Amino acid sequence: MSALKSILEENGLQNVLTYIQSGNIYLKTELEKKDLERQLQQIIKDHFHLDISCFVIEPTKLEQILQENPYCNGEEPNKVFITFLDAIPDSNLIADLKSIDYSPETFFINKDILYYHLPMGMAKSKYNNNFFEKKLKLKATGRNVNTVLKMHQLLK
Repeated sequence: MSALKSILEENGLQNVLTYIQSGNIYLKTELEKKDLERQLQQIIKDHFHLDISCFVIEPTKLEQILQENPYCNGEEPNKVFITFLDAIPDSNLIADLKSIDYSPETFFINKDILYYHLPMGMAKSKYNNNFFEKKLKLKATGRNVNTVLKMHQLLK
């Protein structure tokens, strides 16, 4: 992550801070969200030869996402995931997804944010980013609530 931090700074991004090895980056810029996403994707492609989607989440949006988490009633935060979608899913695809029952695993979609709870943990789960990307036909990236909370704390 230190190499990525250096490259981002060399490309004019300011106050760059990385958190763990999952691609979480904090920075300051005057760029619009979509422009920053494109720039980050291009920098990563040029320097690391990886073609990955980048998601920019503004601090106020992150705060809102945490406040709207439906799984904050005693569920273990390492078993609750917040997934950022690159668009609002099609309602027909959501309906198809809801028809699949993987109890006790549950999920909830609020616009372009997907929350899901894995009471038995991630290791044996049917739910993961790849599953939701395929079912919703969208790009997604997610973190467990502990990581999202830590990201939020670092912003303050």
